[in-house]
Amino acid sequence: MADMEAERPIQEDTDNQLQETFFGLTPRLWRLAIVIGVAQFSWSIWGWQFGIFLQTFLTEQQIGITFSAGTIASLAGLPLSGIIADRFGRRNTLVASFLPIFLGLLLLAVVPVWPLVPLFYGLVGFGWSFVLVIARAVPADQMTITTGKDQATQFTMVLMPAFLVDGLSPIIASMLLLNGLEERYLMLVGALGTVVAAAVSFRYVQETINTKIKEKAREGSLIPVRALGKSYWAFTLSMMCFYFASGLALPYYGNLITTEWHIPVVIFGIAWSAFSLTTAFLMYSVSGLANRNVKAGLIAGLGVHALLIGVSGVAGGVMMLFIINFVWSIPLVLWVGCERYLTVADVPEEMKGRAMGFFSVLMSSTAIFSAPLGAYIWETSGSLRHLYQFTFWFALLMMLPIIVDMALTRIHEPQED
Repeated sequence: MADMEAERPIQEDTDNQLQETFFGLTPRLWRLAIVIGVAQFSWSIWGWQFGIFLQTFLTEQQIGITFSAGTIASLAGLPLSGIIADRFGRRNTLVASFLPIFLGLLLLAVVPVWPLVPLFYGLVGFGWSFVLVIARAVPADQMTITTGKDQATQFTMVLMPAFLVDGLSPIIASMLLLNGLEERYLMLVGALGTVVAAAVSFRYVQETINTKIKEKAREGSLIPVRALGKSYWAFTLSMMCFYFASGLALPYYGNLITTEWHIPVVIFGIAWSAFSLTTAFLMYSVSGLANRNVKAGLIAGLGVHALLIGVSGVAGGVMMLFIINFVWSIPLVLWVGCERYLTVADVPEEMKGRAMGFFSVLMSSTAIFSAPLGAYIWETSGSLRHLYQFTFWFALLMMLPIIVDMALTRIHEPQED
């Protein structure tokens, strides 16, 4: 009887999901999207200028080590969160994620000293990895119900409130900085945001897998390497190549803009906001294009992303900064929706959380090597522009395995309404 009662709300909401959508999302997904947006504030209020903040008291190599520490912590959190989410549910996993984020941000604000900074940043990365997996696992659960219909749109639109918050947060942070707030206290504001996010998650997020699926997940292997399928692993390994190339430069984007473009940090914050807000507004229309052909959408998104890295390495000026940030939103939307659909398109329903977790951990693992290598190229060449130009050509080369995989793999394309 208890199991029947536990499953009843899920079935009732499933019936609504099959009938009601608003901008591509069902009521259940909108609830998750709003909660993820609240959670995003705890990261976005400080994350946009974190590399700039570190540069005020750390060396280039220490900055690289700090980013790597966050990556290593995420590597621990991503597969663990997928396992927990499959076996014990999405909602409980999300609520638990905010404790390490709170502790890490609190300590970064109060004790920002070397060598403790990488440890504190690692706590934040560990907790945030749980949030990322849940944001992917719940739309993946929806695939079982709607058989892939508008799935690229769902994977992107569930992030729309997060991008709105990501766009507004740097504006709020810039105003606080202009009024005399120290940069490190932005992390304290983020810590307070995690408290709100945990409360909202506990109140509004609904479970999306029932008791039978959880039991089935508990019966299987913790790490179902073979059960995930050859197409899953072929796609995952090909994407790792591109993530490694892109990760050489992207952690240092703020440093490039403020030091070699000579643009004030406040203007950079506004440009960051412009990027995120544009992304939020374009999500529905651009993800609709991705639904038509997810393979082509992914390749286009990655190609334009690489091109904009190259442009960033040679351009300059406030106007160009805003143009690049406006345009960059388009390939990002294509990339996110298509990649997440392709990741779990052929994965069994009781493994979708783990599939997302393992995919994320492998993508993030590339940053252990790419971030320090990028810092080394930056230090030895004496210029972030050189790093960005090298990354552009290398990223294009690393697209070849993805193109080959897309040509050889058959999938069921998502459908439009």
